Amino acid sequence: MAYYTIKELNQFSHPVAREIAMTQGIKRKPHPRYSELDHPDCETKGCSNPKQVSNWHWTSGRPIYRPVCQECHDINTAKRYAKKTGASWVQNVNDVCAHKEGFNSATEWLNSKHPYRQYRKDYCENIDGRLGYNCTTTIAWDGMLDVDHKDEDPSNNDPENLQTLCKCCHAYKGNVFVKENGRTPGRKTLGIRY
Repeated sequence: MAYYTIKELNQFSHPVAREIAMTQGIKRKPHPRYSELDHPDCETKGCSNPKQVSNWHWTSGRPIYRPVCQECHDINTAKRYAKKTGASWVQNVNDVCAHKEGFNSATEWLNSKHPYRQYRKDYCENIDGRLGYNCTTTIAWDGMLDVDHKDEDPSNNDPENLQTLCKCCHAYKGNVFVKENGRTPGRKTLGIRY
């Protein structure tokens, strides 16, 4: 195999330069910081975001750009996936991940990974009158539902300690609990981030 200089390798495409350089024992050249470069604009009509760097050339360290920015790339990926699979609700990369995992929305998918939101039901459990009255709130959107810790301890994620309440019932329950028991330390004091 012929021996190539760095100058010659810089003229090759990244994959070719990488393969030859590795064969010749040439280490990858460090690339500049992303923020140090003046990036060309996205090729999507009406978008002025900078193009996304997909890789850095092995021997020259120059950026290798996608034709579009990260945001447009994600939108295009979601559109292609939706068209291919027939999942018309897919509109972004999170939706693609959710659909691949068998969920009906990105919210369901993200909640499935959460310590307590994974136990959220699709109705307010106070319809049984557990708070002293029967909930009559019409749930028009799943964002109207919260997962409540019955004992007000946000670190106790035992499924038996969790209940799904609508925003109205959750606020009512919290107000009653504070009046009867005083305020709990809360997530910030306990160092709980979720």
